[in-house]
Amino acid sequence: MENLPEDKGTHLVVEMKDIVKRFPGVTALDHVNFQLRPGEVHVLLGENGAGKSTLIKVLSGAYVADEGEILIDGKRVKINSPQDSIALGIKVIYQELSLVKDIDIARNLFLGMEPTRMGMVDTKKLYQQARQYLEQFHINLDPTEQVGVLSVTQQKMVEIARALTTHARVIVLDEPTDVLENRSRQDLFKVIAQLKQEQNVGFVYISHRYAEVPEVGDRVTILRDGRNAGTYTIQELGFSPSTSTLIGTDYAHGAALNKMIELMVGGTIKKQYPDLKLPASDNALQVENLTQQGHLYDISLTIKKGEILGVTGLMGAGKTELGRAIAGIDPFSSGKIRVQGQAVQCASPEQAINNGIAYLPEDRKTLGLIQDHSIRNNYALPSLNRLSVAGLVQHDRIDGEIDEYMRQLNIKAPGIFTATRQLSGGNQQKAVVAKWLGARSKVLIFDEPTRGIDINGKREIYRIMEELLEQGVGILMLTSDYTEALEMSHRIIVLHRGQICKEYQRGVPTEADILREAIGGTNAAVQQVVPAAARK
Repeated sequence: MENLPEDKGTHLVVEMKDIVKRFPGVTALDHVNFQLRPGEVHVLLGENGAGKSTLIKVLSGAYVADEGEILIDGKRVKINSPQDSIALGIKVIYQELSLVKDIDIARNLFLGMEPTRMGMVDTKKLYQQARQYLEQFHINLDPTEQVGVLSVTQQKMVEIARALTTHARVIVLDEPTDVLENRSRQDLFKVIAQLKQEQNVGFVYISHRYAEVPEVGDRVTILRDGRNAGTYTIQELGFSPSTSTLIGTDYAHGAALNKMIELMVGGTIKKQYPDLKLPASDNALQVENLTQQGHLYDISLTIKKGEILGVTGLMGAGKTELGRAIAGIDPFSSGKIRVQGQAVQCASPEQAINNGIAYLPEDRKTLGLIQDHSIRNNYALPSLNRLSVAGLVQHDRIDGEIDEYMRQLNIKAPGIFTATRQLSGGNQQKAVVAKWLGARSKVLIFDEPTRGIDINGKREIYRIMEELLEQGVGILMLTSDYTEALEMSHRIIVLHRGQICKEYQRGVPTEADILREAIGGTNAAVQQVVPAAARK
């Protein structure tokens, strides 16, 4: 790979000047400017709809700008297709996964770039190189394993590793850590630092985990309503190495973090988390001695009406497996489930839904909604029996109910017939919530409820969860975000290798405490990933 100039203060590997992109009825980008130096991480921030994704799609060739110019190494270029962008050494890893799920990890890593011998794919070398890349990224996966059986978190790790095989000069990371737990994030950050230093790779980094900014970033450009709201160094925003954190997503950075968020939203920030009220004394859900061979072992838990039980842990600890087992998606070998004191069978999703248990998956776009269907049709699907009389669907009733839920949940869309693929991440999550509220669910299982959602979207989701509690709903919240677990749970359970290793009452643990338990109580390991300031 070509060595780029060391003078990072003057040389620009990418310069986007006065970029304009219009869609019918809206200007998504209004004369936006962005620069990237070799060997730096330039963080691109903004709320959902601010123009971040549109700007990246212009750089990647998915969109062609209506006005403006793009320069690579100071030379004006035309990027009319993704192939043009790739040829210029630009690799984009989008938030939505683009892996081929029917083939194995190794073939995904080198798809279209397979090593050959005598005109044939060199299978031995393929898997050897795949293992090397996985080890470099500390991904404990078998390269022969089919991608389709991996969790969303594991697939994200494979997606990131695939970018490293292209030897790109510019790597765009769109929400790369949205489903990664803390240790996996640290592995990613180490690889970024290595590529910056050794290969002068420039990174464009997009994230809603704002506390990552001082940890991984060099400069920050903020977009608001499709326009530039400013470009700053980390130091100009008030961050310093002593205020950065290696754990959590909203760890307190004080005035610096608040200043950055206020620049994004264009005003003072509101309170992020609600004050949770005490739950009722009656049980919403009881799980007794649930075991799923190879994944979960003797799990027992209770959720009260009006209570959020947070479940957290490292990647592979069993969070998603627990939610899917309770929701009847995956079978479990032994155990009992009770809903509001009554023993129920949850051998299938249909049984779980009929018993008042709903599962809101982390991959809401693929598993939570039918993207080409409207908000209305997605809402009606699990409730057709309730919304039908003598086999005839009551369409007026459906329209009235979803219209009311859209108002209550503040779902921003032109109307009930809007396709869910047209919604932002936060509004898609609210559409999933509306669907299960319509199904009269008594227990909601939220798997990574705010993944990929901006600060205002998160606040909306938390507000909805608070309202659900007031209605007596019990919530099982599966999250890899330790701050979210601390702030939005009445109690917290930490999983380690499919077992409950610790339960905390609200207000008792710190993020370091949770991390220590999640990795098996090894103090030495905590010392490696938790900064001294956080351990005090």
